[in-house]
Amino acid sequence: MSKIMLVEDDSSLREIYSIRLTAEGYTIVSAGDGEEALAVAVRERPDLIISDVMMPKISGFDMLDILRSTPETKDIKVIMMTALSSDDQRMRGENLGADRFLVKSQVGIEDVVNAVHDVLGDRVADGTINTGVGMNTAPVANEVELGGLDIRGSEVQ
Repeated sequence: MSKIMLVEDDSSLREIYSIRLTAEGYTIVSAGDGEEALAVAVRERPDLIISDVMMPKISGFDMLDILRSTPETKDIKVIMMTALSSDDQRMRGENLGADRFLVKSQVGIEDVVNAVHDVLGDRVADGTINTGVGMNTAPVANEVELGGLDIRGSEVQ
């Protein structure tokens, strides 16, 4: 089973992603900013980090730069998520070694889940997903409620 670290300063978004990715069979650890994420990454050694770009203390870009230059964390896969859709931001993320760069306003939660499966290589030849807890041959429940908030197909802002 793969371990994913969510790095997001918005606790509601962090919880939504955590619930949805846990439903996919992943183990989730989280951090509220880039500084905390660096410490958690060294301690927990996640297989994948999903990180916001704009965060307090250390930005996602600076965090990624430090991760890539630290021997213990240099090979962790990273998906960067941002509210900024400029080509400069995308290029910066790619140049720093992000495995995927997503613009929050252009993706929904299922797009994020699909990116996770793609980056981790969970998909097998027939398109089904292997998360290490058996083969998920049917979609996981399409509806997840969080405190009355239905996040089915919702877009992350």
